[in-house]
Amino acid sequence: MPSADRAAAVPVGAPLAGVEGLLDRLGQVVDPRDPRGVRYRLATLLAIGVCAMSSVGHNSLTAIAEWVRRCDQRELGQLGCPFDPFTGRYRVPDERTLRDAYGRVDPVDLTAAGYGHLATLARPGPTPLTPDGVGEREQRRAHRSAAANPPRRAAIAVDGKCLRGAKRPDGSQVFILSAVRHSDAVTVAAREIGAKTNEIPEFAPLLDQISDADLTDTVITVDALHAQRAHAVYLVEQRHAHYLFTVKDNQPTLAAQLRALPWKQVPVLHRQTNRGHGRHEIREVQVVTVDDLLFPHARQVVRIRRRRRRPDTKTWTIEVVYAITDLPTHQARPEEIAAWARDHWTIENSVHWIRDVTFGEDASQVRTHNTPTVMAALRDIVRGTIRLAGWANTASARRAHTNPAAALALHGIP
Repeated sequence: MPSADRAAAVPVGAPLAGVEGLLDRLGQVVDPRDPRGVRYRLATLLAIGVCAMSSVGHNSLTAIAEWVRRCDQRELGQLGCPFDPFTGRYRVPDERTLRDAYGRVDPVDLTAAGYGHLATLARPGPTPLTPDGVGEREQRRAHRSAAANPPRRAAIAVDGKCLRGAKRPDGSQVFILSAVRHSDAVTVAAREIGAKTNEIPEFAPLLDQISDADLTDTVITVDALHAQRAHAVYLVEQRHAHYLFTVKDNQPTLAAQLRALPWKQVPVLHRQTNRGHGRHEIREVQVVTVDDLLFPHARQVVRIRRRRRRPDTKTWTIEVVYAITDLPTHQARPEEIAAWARDHWTIENSVHWIRDVTFGEDASQVRTHNTPTVMAALRDIVRGTIRLAGWANTASARRAHTNPAAALALHGIP
């Protein structure tokens, strides 16, 4: 169908969706622009970024602007672009319009809207069909992941990431602290860390973005930097959540106490053997029950011994990690603790690595106001949607959505 005929098929001013979809959710983001002279809805500009980045090669604002220029009239109408009655065509935003809008958006507000959309997609229901074009290897990986026996409690990983290519006007680098669900790698909350602070004081404000319904009785896993007494008190007493903190030498007294426990007399309660990624790994878990002596609300101390070797050698490398949790033995079995400790790396493997390698985040040099953090939030929406749609490989999914119509269909834009 020619472009002019396709444009006529989209009624001017017709609602974009009969149900609350991506555009409706993005419409909940507060528009900070002066309403005088605004031509494009903020939801439309944000949706353009999401759909463009769903297609391989569109990682920058310049590429996003090129993507929307290649959309036909019907697709522009679906995205909510304004209709010009004098030309009989939908208007197309340029790069400057996108850059100005993204620089003003509140990243916290955008992350909340994105999580609300992804939470709707992740509601329990029929198992989604594996999309056409996903290879057999990816199907097997997805099947193994779905068949795994998950712990009884949901878990959220908290970790920070540096956007290496982005810098503030004073030359400082941009850091983002994120909270990501273990089960599906969906970003629940994100917060930019100020130039004159660090991750530790931003921990509670980050989790304050998460509702009580999503945080109550959930296990929060963090690395050694966040093994802070104040964090434990905040989680258990204020948010009614649980913690699993890794302990290293940044807490020397606590680390020394954990090492001094009689581990030689403690049996190995869980052992797991894995082969993959070019190595053979054996994990052994030992657990000691304590009574609020070492740390606020502490109930169990965990020792995880990891032995690794490459298939072409007989030499093993050994790493010993200590962790502490407020959950007693009847609420957290050794295999569950081992799963939470292992799945904490979801935030590195399924979030940070994918944003860096697949979306080229560290190569991005956008620096205008909130743009770096807003672009990171848009990448998280794309990444989460692809994963919840059943794709095991994000790069493969992006290659499958090079056509704008396919990208709009992926995000349910009617």
